[in-house]
Amino acid sequence: MPAPSLRGNLLGDPAVRAVSVYLPPSYSKAPARRFPVIYLLHGFAADHRAFIAGAYQNLNVRISMDSLIAAGRVREMIVVTPNARNRFDGSFYANSTAAGNWEDFIAHDLVRYVDRHYRTIPAASSRGISGHSMGGYGALHVGMRNPAIFSAIYALSACCLSTEMMGAPNRAAAWRKALSVTDTSQIRAAGFIANILMALSAVYAPNPARPPLFADYPVRIEADTLVIVPAVVSLWVPPLSLVEKNSASLKRVRIGFDAGNRDGFPDIPANARALHEKLARLGIEHLYEEYDGTHGSRIRERLERVVFPFFSERLSQSR
Repeated sequence: MPAPSLRGNLLGDPAVRAVSVYLPPSYSKAPARRFPVIYLLHGFAADHRAFIAGAYQNLNVRISMDSLIAAGRVREMIVVTPNARNRFDGSFYANSTAAGNWEDFIAHDLVRYVDRHYRTIPAASSRGISGHSMGGYGALHVGMRNPAIFSAIYALSACCLSTEMMGAPNRAAAWRKALSVTDTSQIRAAGFIANILMALSAVYAPNPARPPLFADYPVRIEADTLVIVPAVVSLWVPPLSLVEKNSASLKRVRIGFDAGNRDGFPDIPANARALHEKLARLGIEHLYEEYDGTHGSRIRERLERVVFPFFSERLSQSR
């Protein structure tokens, strides 16, 4: 599909994106019927095939949804997963003057395209947004900022909700690798965590005047020592920091999220707990669960048992 919001991005990522679309059983049988839509966002270093190619405990959204519908556990819904993988291996579904306007791609380009080409119920009350890891970040980021487009959010093991990913002591080696990259051809070789840090830098501190990565980093090396750059650090304002600012929006949406208690990224369950506490303090209703599991050990089960039913119960089946 065309992605006008990504045109002219400085990383040179294509403004035509692949999209995976699941259509429920009645779609072909009842040509006048319209359906609610779940926008399901993939994680870092994945793409639009993540939820259909067996990457998560042999998960295939088509098989899962067909089975759940046949068993009467969920109502019929369309499920859409776009490819949001960019030069850094992940866009974080956020607008950036360097990487392109990925939030706008999701909330505007993608939603409009799906509404025009499929029999959706084109209303916020019939749209939900979800995702795992980076996709969970994206679901929260896009969902809380666009309550007129999405009425329900569910984030699975959302990453990077605070600046912990940036400043944790064990990130020093990854920052050194990121700082050593001088050409886009070297990005992937820097490693998974360094790629995440570069991608986040392009989100929070894009700098069109600094090719080829077009980002300022919150750290620099002085005499072989990593030194914090306060002016750049101040630009890192992740979703957890925006809850109060977006509290009115969050009160308009149905929100759920979870995390595994044995996640290899310890900031993920810690940030999920912090988000739960903030929402509770603000009087924002939400569903929260910390379960026994790792970052990716129970994704299929969570989608089938919790996430798809969550949206089935909350998304309107009528205009």
